[in-house]
Amino acid sequence: MHWLLCFWLLPLGCLAQKPLKFSELLTFSYTEGGKPAETSVYLDRKTSTWLFTPDDTFGGRAEGLDFVVAYANGTYLICSTGDTGQKTCQRFRVDYPKIATVSGKPTGKRRTFGKNNYGWPMLTSSEYTSQAGRMKLTAHLAPVPFNPYPVYAYNTLIGLEFPLPIFRQLNYATVVPRTQLVVAENLSGGATLVSLSPTEYFLDLRGYRVADAQP
Repeated sequence: MHWLLCFWLLPLGCLAQKPLKFSELLTFSYTEGGKPAETSVYLDRKTSTWLFTPDDTFGGRAEGLDFVVAYANGTYLICSTGDTGQKTCQRFRVDYPKIATVSGKPTGKRRTFGKNNYGWPMLTSSEYTSQAGRMKLTAHLAPVPFNPYPVYAYNTLIGLEFPLPIFRQLNYATVVPRTQLVVAENLSGGATLVSLSPTEYFLDLRGYRVADAQP
């Protein structure tokens, strides 16, 4: 990948000495061009590390991408294999804000979202509304024991080639605490959590070299 040649190559061992294991899969529905679609992201809830894959997350439209790893500390690795077989990751860094309370008003409405493989609803949400200019935002938030900020903030990366198809209108890391998962929203293309199911996905980062993105 030519866009990686201008970056300083560093070993990746400081980020991951062992293969990563993701034990949960979150699937969201959304609309694109008026048509329904789905996207899935992998989660290791112990560390709040997330994995985005070309097929499950980007619908097979991320040509040249191997995967994206998003860490709870604001580090993102966008990884690919070049024409010569060299495995390289471009590293980005985002500073997450400290949000203590939800920027919005609770309506008192509650719903359940996210069935697992057995059909059991997983999360109970509370509805919030807020006004942003002429736009009225309605979102359902569910308390979770993991940090969704890596998902919310991913689309804010500068020069991003492969954006997530969800949470594109608003960076929720700026308006909700890191203990709240957005399970439904009314914005354009609005994401809705369909399922949160157990899975087993291993990722070995050894062999990749990291390139720090230049400011």
